[in-house]
Amino acid sequence: MTSLRVLNETALPSWWLRTISVIVFATISCSSSVEPRSGVTLLVTNGTCQEGHCDSLRVLGFPSNQPNTPGGLWSLDLGLVTTSQECLPLPPTAVFRVIGVGDGGGADTTSFTWTNANSLSLGAQPPSSSQIVASPSTTTFVPADAAGWQITVPGGAQPTSTSACTP
Repeated sequence: MTSLRVLNETALPSWWLRTISVIVFATISCSSSVEPRSGVTLLVTNGTCQEGHCDSLRVLGFPSNQPNTPGGLWSLDLGLVTTSQECLPLPPTAVFRVIGVGDGGGADTTSFTWTNANSLSLGAQPPSSSQIVASPSTTTFVPADAAGWQITVPGGAQPTSTSACTP
């Protein structure tokens, strides 16, 4: 009985083990040999354009280091595309904070940092749609691997590297 009590007193709480597991998995799966870089752009071709009319699309980036939250996926609002093509800047870094209540009743905040040296996937939706239900539609890529990227949305499955465009 004593050894069981010692084991329980020294064992880490299960929430702490889950948190460590998520951080280790995210670090391993999102690691890159590339350094973050400024000035990376995304040339978006609006695939909805027909006969001079284009639907507006909100382009979202979905970092690969996603926390498990009930509010949907973490996304970066990269910009609105209202014409046949738009050049959007990709941020060099972003932080997502999950705020909860700690064991003592105070705020318990966990920060997830993404840089453009980590992988990202893209999605597009009408600007009137809620970002809570948004999801990626492309494969992942590492923005810092090139000065610029291009994709057609909807429909493009893989961004391709290109020279930087001018936002």
